This record gives sequence, structure tokens and C-alpha cells, in this order.
Amino acid sequence: MALHDENVVWHSHPVTVQQRELHHGHRGVVLWFTGLSGSGKSTVAGALEEALHKLGVSTYLLDGDNVRHGLCSDLGFSRCDRKENIRRVGEWRI
Repeated sequence: MALHDENVVWHSHPVTVQQRELHHGHRGVVLWFTGLSGSGKSTVAGALEEALHKLGVSTYLLDGDNVRHGLCSDLGFSRCDRKENIRRVGEWRI
């Protein structure tokens, strides 16, 4: 299916950003931890999520290693594949 296919259309959904913010009591934010493999990104992100959760902040941790097992399992670590990995994650909305 080509992107320009007439059946591929952008869908607006009934729950707006404003409604979501009102429901959760805060705006949505993305924190993207970058660094070398094994440098502790997942550990730091997990600790931060736990601390925020204890404060009542709604969180969702999307770990890059987990993304590589699913959404980006067809990609390697070439420069081109790393760029595609970032593009795919950037397109995903929680």
C-alpha cells in the first residue's frame, strides 16, 4: 500500500490533548535518554519512572532495547538503520 493511497488518511481521535492533560493533571513530556550501549540509560530511566510514579505522575517507559525487539527488529546498527530506528520511534505516539 502506497502512502498516497486514498485509504491512508490521518485520523483525529475523540480524546484531545487538552482532555488528556486535564485528566492526568499535567502536560505530556518526552524524555529521550541517549548514550553508549550499557551506559545505564535504562537503569536511570527506570529509576526516574519509579520516582515520578510515586509522586502520582502518569508515566510510560518505552525502552530502546524493547523497541529493537519489536517495532525495529528488522534493523541493525548501521548509520542508516539507527536513523530509521529514531524515525520510527518519533512517529509513535503514546
